[in-house]
Amino acid sequence: MNRIITRKLAITLAGVLALGGSSARAEFEITAVRLADGGAKVVLEFTSIAGMSHRVEMAPSLESGTWTDAGVGVEGDGNVKLFAISTAGQGGRHYFRVTAATTVPTAFALIPGGTFQMGDSFNEGNADERPVHGVNVGAFFLQAKETTKAEWDEVRTWAVANGYTFDNAGGGKGADHPVHTVSWYDVVKWCNARSQKEGLVPCYYTDAARTVVYRIGQVNVTNDQVLWSANGYRLPAEAEWEKAARGGLPGRRFPWGDTITHSQANYLSSTSFAYDTSATRSYHPSYQAGGFPFTSPVGSFAANAYGLYDMTGNVWEWCWDWYGGGYYAASPPANPQGPATGSFRVVRGGSWISNAFNGRVAYRFRLNPSLRFDYLGFRPARGQ
Repeated sequence: MNRIITRKLAITLAGVLALGGSSARAEFEITAVRLADGGAKVVLEFTSIAGMSHRVEMAPSLESGTWTDAGVGVEGDGNVKLFAISTAGQGGRHYFRVTAATTVPTAFALIPGGTFQMGDSFNEGNADERPVHGVNVGAFFLQAKETTKAEWDEVRTWAVANGYTFDNAGGGKGADHPVHTVSWYDVVKWCNARSQKEGLVPCYYTDAARTVVYRIGQVNVTNDQVLWSANGYRLPAEAEWEKAARGGLPGRRFPWGDTITHSQANYLSSTSFAYDTSATRSYHPSYQAGGFPFTSPVGSFAANAYGLYDMTGNVWEWCWDWYGGGYYAASPPANPQGPATGSFRVVRGGSWISNAFNGRVAYRFRLNPSLRFDYLGFRPARGQ
C-alpha cells in the first residue's frame, strides 16, 4: 500500500507556491519546492525513510484523482532527497506528492520509473532497432537474476499438482544455472503458477474479462487479457526489459558501457566487432566443461547499476511482446506493450552462444512462442 505525504505542494510555472490538502501520515514530507535553471525545472526537496523506495507523482488539481508518475530521478544524501522535473510542456499549475513504494521483494530489483531513449543510438544495428525514441516506463520490479533450474522445478512441481499443464520439462546444467528449453507459453503459465503458489494475483487470463486464469495449452494471450495492475509475476514488456538492461546509463552499447569482454559476460567472443575487446575468444573458457550448453551459474558476473545480472549473455530472455519490425515508429510514448498481434514473441539479451552484436542492449530478436532451445530462458517482473 502506497503512503501519501503529509502535504501536497503545488507550484505554477510562474513561480507561485501554493499549499493544498493533507493526510494523516508523514513518511515522505515535501519541505521545499522551487524553480531552477531559469525556470526549466521544478525541484522538490523532501525527507524519506532509509531503505524505502519512493515515487514522485503530479496532478493538475487535488480533486482530479488522477496522478501521473513523474519518475524517480532522485539525488541527495541520507534522508534528504531532491527531485527535478523538466517544465517543458507542463504549463499551468501542478500538485506534487511523494509516495512510499512497496518494499522491494527478495531477489528482485526496483527499476525506477521515467523516460529513457530506446533503440540503437550508434546507428550500427538492424533497422528494427530504430528510430531511437523516448519511452516513459513506470516503476516496476525485475528479478535480479535469471530464473534457475531449481526455481523452475519448485514452481512447476506445484503447478502440475494444481491444474497446470506444460509442454516442456525445462532443462538446466545445474540447480544454480538458468533454466533453458522453455517455451513462451510455458513461461507465462509458470508465472501464473508462481503467483498463485505465493498467494498473489495472477497476471495472465484467457478472456478479456480476466476471470479465467491461464493454466493449460498454448494460448496467445492478448494485451487486454493481462491484468497489468496485479501484484503477481509476469514477463517484462520489451521496453521495460531494455530500460532495465541499460541500468540508467543513456546511449550505451551494453549494460556497463560500450565494449565487452569475457570478464563481463558469458557470450561467444570474436574479432568481428571492434567493441568486442576480450582477451579470450570463442565460447567463454570458464564454462565449457560437461558439454553443451555452456551456461554459467546465474550472477557470475557483476551487476549493472540497477542490480541486475546477466542482462547480456548466458541465456536469451523471453519478453511479453509480440514482435513488430516497424513498431518503434508507432510505439506509444508511455508503457508500450507491443503490437496487438503477431507471429513471434520478443527475446532479448543474447546468450552463451551469441556474439557481441546480439548482446547489445538495443538488439531485438524474435522466436515462435512454441520454440524452446538450450540457450533460451527468462526472468520474471512484478508491478509495485
